[in-house]
Amino acid sequence: MDIPSVGRWIMLALAAVQLVYAVRALMPALRARPGERLDAWLAFADPLAGVPVSLALAAGEIGVVFLCGLAVLGPIMACRLVRSILARRRVPTPA
Repeated sequence: MDIPSVGRWIMLALAAVQLVYAVRALMPALRARPGERLDAWLAFADPLAGVPVSLALAAGEIGVVFLCGLAVLGPIMACRLVRSILARRRVPTPA
């Protein structure tokens, strides 16, 4: 797959931004209380797992690196989706 050079630079910039977001989310994850740990670690893992996917797209490697990145990113995104759906259900509606 041929990716234009502008697209490669955009994907590299996106990977750098995701890495910055991951570093910013690391300290709250380390300080999280026992009941809040999973959400904090998912907020850290989501952008961190997206970095290899962005780098694979920037390199034009859709093969092994891209699939490995999605193998890690898929369960993280699925877990966040399930937790958000369950959180909406638990919110009591005013009577």
